[in-house]
Amino acid sequence: MSRYIDLTRVEFVITNACSGRCRHCSNGERLDKSGSVNADAAVTAVKRLAGRYAIASMMTFGGEPLLFSDTVCKIHAAARDCGIPKRQLITNGFFSKDNQKIDETAKALCNAGVNDILLSVDAFHQEFIPIEPVIQFAEALLRYNAPSLRVHPAWVVDEENENPYNTETRRLLKLFENKGITVSSGNNIFPSGNALKHLSEYFAPPEKLDLSVPCGSVPYTSRLDELDSISINPNGDIDECSVTMGNIYADDVLDIIDRYDPYSNPAWSAVLNGGVTELLRYAETQSITVDISDCHTACGVCRKAMAAMKERELL
Repeated sequence: MSRYIDLTRVEFVITNACSGRCRHCSNGERLDKSGSVNADAAVTAVKRLAGRYAIASMMTFGGEPLLFSDTVCKIHAAARDCGIPKRQLITNGFFSKDNQKIDETAKALCNAGVNDILLSVDAFHQEFIPIEPVIQFAEALLRYNAPSLRVHPAWVVDEENENPYNTETRRLLKLFENKGITVSSGNNIFPSGNALKHLSEYFAPPEKLDLSVPCGSVPYTSRLDELDSISINPNGDIDECSVTMGNIYADDVLDIIDRYDPYSNPAWSAVLNGGVTELLRYAETQSITVDISDCHTACGVCRKAMAAMKERELL
């Protein structure tokens, strides 16, 4: 066993295909890719991981995961059968305009054991996604007694900020609140991907980036030597931030975890020992110069530096 990993959570990016083209999406540049994670390989990974670790939660998301609803259901059914207690799905709710398909999908999700559904509704999603089929999907989930259904908005700056996007989001959320559907706290938009392109006016770069912050100190991140979650991509890669640990289509997932050592790679070791500052120093020793003028966070700098090194096959 790798001493750097003690898993409590597993995530699957079902697909990078999406029914929307949201201007706030952090994965915007990857959303044109089609195809989904291999269901059988994913189910095997769930069983193998749950056999060793006390997995507390599993999540499926995308892209739009319900474009491949059969795959989603197979993975969640495996998680249920393995005793993973929290089985989450994030979806924008728009995967079909066919009434029967919408109803059948809601029923299948509930039968597969999905017990926490987060429905992405806000000004950004509804710029491209019609609200009517999303409401219909939510109503079908209620009919089939989904254990937990919450609307999960994205906020510009934060929920309290007054701007046109947040105003429209509040209007849309009322449509669901009036049906008795809970609204989650949502999340504040992170300045990357499409958000950085289209919403830059709301994300003024700090006067000076603090590149000394320790690895794992930024929200939604973990130290590379203290991992409690992994994310598996449609192509089978297991990723954590900018680190690819291995591929479940090529190797057994437990073998990948067992040989994981973040200190075995000079770039990973640099960011663990000295933060992004040390990572940039290492990049310079490899004749790699990273333009960080458009970066808003230390994580953004790290991702850019890691991407440059991956291009040079240093990772």
